[in-house]
Amino acid sequence: MTYEQIIDNFKKKIYLPVYLLMGENTYHIDKLTDFILENFFEDEALKDFNLEILYGKDTTVEQIVALAKQYPMMSNYRLVIVKEAQSLNKIANLTPYVQNPQKQTVLVLCHKYKTIDKRTVLYKSLEKTGGLFESPKIYDNQVAKYVKEMANEKQYLITHSTSEIIANHIGADLSRINNELDKFKNIIKEGETITPDLVQEYIGISKEYNEFELINAIWSQNAQKAFEIINYFQSNPKEHPIQKIIALFYTSFLKLIQYHFSSNKSNLRQFNIFAEAEKPFLNAIKNYPYPVVVKIIRLLKIYDLRSKGFEGYNISEFELLKELVFRIIQRKVEI
Repeated sequence: MTYEQIIDNFKKKIYLPVYLLMGENTYHIDKLTDFILENFFEDEALKDFNLEILYGKDTTVEQIVALAKQYPMMSNYRLVIVKEAQSLNKIANLTPYVQNPQKQTVLVLCHKYKTIDKRTVLYKSLEKTGGLFESPKIYDNQVAKYVKEMANEKQYLITHSTSEIIANHIGADLSRINNELDKFKNIIKEGETITPDLVQEYIGISKEYNEFELINAIWSQNAQKAFEIINYFQSNPKEHPIQKIIALFYTSFLKLIQYHFSSNKSNLRQFNIFAEAEKPFLNAIKNYPYPVVVKIIRLLKIYDLRSKGFEGYNISEFELLKELVFRIIQRKVEI
């Protein structure tokens, strides 16, 4: 089941007896759990009689089953939520209950950071009688999309470039991004725009000196701007590790490879290029033809290894980064 399907079903009071929410991306598991807790009971007084919240490390399968088999009081359903279900000992012992569940209980298992083995009888039983939701790992190139979606959920507008700035700075920790976006609750009204100025003031990310602007400077072969940004990064190295920056370079130059191979080059959005980055990207197309981009990709792999101590390089991370950026901008990319 998708995130949206589960939300929609709970809004319509359509329940399955058991739900397994699992995966590496804990943000959506937490969001679903919070939604269920907030919306399951129309009468708050019924929670005292019909709601049980358990934690995997502090409970047993036998206790869960005993509570799930109880009948609701003054309500049509009971709700049993098991948080941190990945810590539950002998979770496979839930199989008999899943195969024959109490129809008036909704059991929600929150299994974070990993999935259960899909070859097990428990998983196959859940496929037949329950609701399965898998929340996969979020990759860096997907984060900006989630930033935009989360801002829109909070009724804010945000440009793609501002989403990129937040994504590149924070990374794939969606819970932290959500908390940062919550800072705007009393700052701007619904329907207003989260601007780079607001991001700089309330999240603490510079609108001029960030990874997004570094890539634009490289694409435009603006060495002065690129080195200004790197010097700014050097003042706060923990926020700007070289491995993360090289990974962003790789993703950016991969877009150029996709462009050079595309039969339809007119729609830049298909390469995740929006209006704010269009000019630097068009510069990059001129400055970095396909043969050069291929060599840059190889160069990035070599500098990634050097940043991790291979090849006997002893210079600082930021000197290494400056060397890499200089070679890219000057197109001195021969290995």
